Amino acid sequence: MGAAIQSSLLILQDRDMRVQRIEADLARLPSEREQTRKKISNYEASIEEGRQRIKELEVQSKAVETEMGEVEGQVLKYKNQQLQVKKNEEYQALTHEIENAQNKISELEEKELELLYELDDARKSQKAEELDLDEKIKAEKSFLGRLDEKEENLKQQIEEARADFAEAESGLERPMLSKYKQVARGIKYPIIVLLRDQKCGGCHMRVSAAVEFELKKGEEITTCDNCGRILYLQD
Repeated sequence: MGAAIQSSLLILQDRDMRVQRIEADLARLPSEREQTRKKISNYEASIEEGRQRIKELEVQSKAVETEMGEVEGQVLKYKNQQLQVKKNEEYQALTHEIENAQNKISELEEKELELLYELDDARKSQKAEELDLDEKIKAEKSFLGRLDEKEENLKQQIEEARADFAEAESGLERPMLSKYKQVARGIKYPIIVLLRDQKCGGCHMRVSAAVEFELKKGEEITTCDNCGRILYLQD
């Protein structure tokens, strides 16, 4: 393989690999967007979960307050009834109901106090967490914006890269281009590699003496007899 052909093939490969890198970057963008939006969704869900917990505590606190008001109303009712009864047994029965109701009120007061403390802690914790999560959401949304910018830049780059690759293709004779594409179909890049110390720069295996001889003759494209990559020698 002559120096001019070698140079043309290496240029073609370089431009081919650039096209593939840009295409790979473009192909990753949807996944990156999806992952970023998922993060935002999770952060927002955490905020909503905390708010919902506060609402539940507020509902529980209100329910206890309402129940306590109802029991206090019962106490007042029992006391009014005591003023009207004439039998001692009825009076004592109402006294027992009043005591039970007052015990219930004490239990409700204790429960209400616990809920108020818990609600206060939850509100403080939620405020701190929301500040932190809001910053994270802001950062992820900013990243989405940068992904949009990246996509626009990559779209411009891919057009230029494809044009450069097409230009490099046009400079090669059809048999050489066909050979390049044939090798490129089944091998991981790079597909044009240096032969050094009789070892292929792609698979790092020693090539046969016949392959090395053909490569040194430089009359045609020579491939590694192990991995099939196109070989060249350092000038």
